[in-house]
Amino acid sequence: MQQDSGLRVPGVDKTVAENVFFVAIILKGETRIEKLASSGHLVNSIRSPILANPVLPSHQSPGSNYVTTDRHCDDLRQSTDHSTLVSQLRAHGLSLDDRGTSPPQSPSVPYTEYAFVESQQLMSLPSEDVALLTSKGCLSLPTSNEFDEFIHEYFKHIHPSVPVLNEAEFWRIYRNDRSTGPKISLFVLQSLLLASCPFVSLETLRRCGFDDMRDAQKHLYNKANLLFELRTERRSHANAQGAVLLTHYTSPEDPEAGSLWVTRAIEHAMLLDSHPSLVLENVAISLKKRLWWSILLRDQSLCIGLRHRPRVTSIGFHGWSDWLSIEDFSEELHQSRVYDYDTKKRLLDELQKQCELAVVLTDLDILEEIWPTS
Repeated sequence: MQQDSGLRVPGVDKTVAENVFFVAIILKGETRIEKLASSGHLVNSIRSPILANPVLPSHQSPGSNYVTTDRHCDDLRQSTDHSTLVSQLRAHGLSLDDRGTSPPQSPSVPYTEYAFVESQQLMSLPSEDVALLTSKGCLSLPTSNEFDEFIHEYFKHIHPSVPVLNEAEFWRIYRNDRSTGPKISLFVLQSLLLASCPFVSLETLRRCGFDDMRDAQKHLYNKANLLFELRTERRSHANAQGAVLLTHYTSPEDPEAGSLWVTRAIEHAMLLDSHPSLVLENVAISLKKRLWWSILLRDQSLCIGLRHRPRVTSIGFHGWSDWLSIEDFSEELHQSRVYDYDTKKRLLDELQKQCELAVVLTDLDILEEIWPTS
């Protein structure tokens, strides 16, 4: 395929500070062109009455992160986080084991029991917010056996077509029992549980306290959504990853939820390369490419399923084009715990074809807007 295709993926070879690009977001039939100037400052932020504002932390962090990790917190022990949370909750007569009345009574454990999980911003939230998150079960995760099944089903069914995570890096972190080292965002994990939920056995869902798959989806989505709304994650990359995974939520009561999360994913993906950045994030170029292509694929999938205009358009990207390549997946091709090398390679070939198709479909949407058929 020619490199001068209509699609442009920002943040690949140069940062926003070096380029000017536009992101077109179509909300309820209106196209809003958001411009990032070559000075690197956001000239116009994405505005919509139905959108939450991007999470902008109040101070700059000196650390850097990889995937969903933040290395400057490596020296903080998990036990310290646990003690801090316990102290906050005791002031409200709660504990991390409280389930509240909204989530089902389930055999889950506080996230601090897992050395590989973090929610860095949680420590700076008001104690009332922490109490609310605890009472709704947002700070709890399934026990290890059930957790393993959710993770396995995610990499088996969701990851091949929405590769926002580095599978090899994920497994290294997931299997690490030490309190130091890279960690995975709690918001990303709760979003992952929601995305993989339809593929988990009914027996496992019931062991987790859910009545059925629909009941599980509802409660898992509410947990992840509340974590996002209360701004428990400060890093744009983790917020964008979680938002992409939450596009898998479907509900007859809220049919536009998936499209809203596409827009939120775009917001935070744009902030990744904004300059000056309030949070220093060292995200690999291959992960940025994965993120932007995943956003496009999910957007097109929702457009076909819901029969509405795309949020992302080919003329909306005016930056540097770069297709997903085998080099972007070289590590996980050999280190997947779900598929062997040959299967992973075939799945990657199919993913690349899906990307090509998404570009064609997006261009057709633009042509229809320019020259409507009726």
